[in-house]
Amino acid sequence: MKAASVINLKELSSCHKCGHKDHNIICSVSSDVLSLLDAAKIKSTYKPHQTIFYQGNDPLGLYTVSEGLVKLESVSESGQAHTVRYVGAGHAIGYQSLFTNEKYNVSATTVENSIVCFIPKNVVMDIFNKFPMASFQIMKALSEDLKLADSKWTDQMDKDVPQRVAEAILYLQDHFAHQNWTRKEIAEWAGTTPESVIRTLAQFEKSGFIDQTEGRNIKILNRSGLMNK
Repeated sequence: MKAASVINLKELSSCHKCGHKDHNIICSVSSDVLSLLDAAKIKSTYKPHQTIFYQGNDPLGLYTVSEGLVKLESVSESGQAHTVRYVGAGHAIGYQSLFTNEKYNVSATTVENSIVCFIPKNVVMDIFNKFPMASFQIMKALSEDLKLADSKWTDQMDKDVPQRVAEAILYLQDHFAHQNWTRKEIAEWAGTTPESVIRTLAQFEKSGFIDQTEGRNIKILNRSGLMNK
């Protein structure tokens, strides 16, 4: 995995003009918060497969995705990588560790060309002290993260590999249709191996559920067939 080699620039454009501000846990609090962020934020540009922060490092602030797509990935003690989730524009990352004052339990890596804002920890904490609504927003986000994690964990415990691969294909294409996912990325999301994904996709193609003739692109031909796996 490549380390981040980013271009850090003090952003001249205003947070008030950001098209994603209403969907962000901190930017959506108030216009006063946006003004504070304008004065403190740093925007960084990342190429695909660059790391924003590493699992095991101490959080120094809050990151928000301005453009692009970011993968949050956890690596077990055995070295097995597991994709926790994908985060698109308008969403914050790293806030769980920031507010629990713990080391990152995941790494954040860009999937495509991305722009990410960084807000230093002292600025974030000052905002949460001055604006009670920010606390409500973070609690809501943490609750949604927990719900998603519980659902994903239960699915991987209760379902076999073909079911998990089918759900991975449907989820990734429904939420990130512009991406052509590698077999490794599908495996990390489904909690299996690339070899198992390759075999499963071949079975799906033989059954007429998908088409793989266009390289990495997987075309869904029979959605109901995949959903009923």
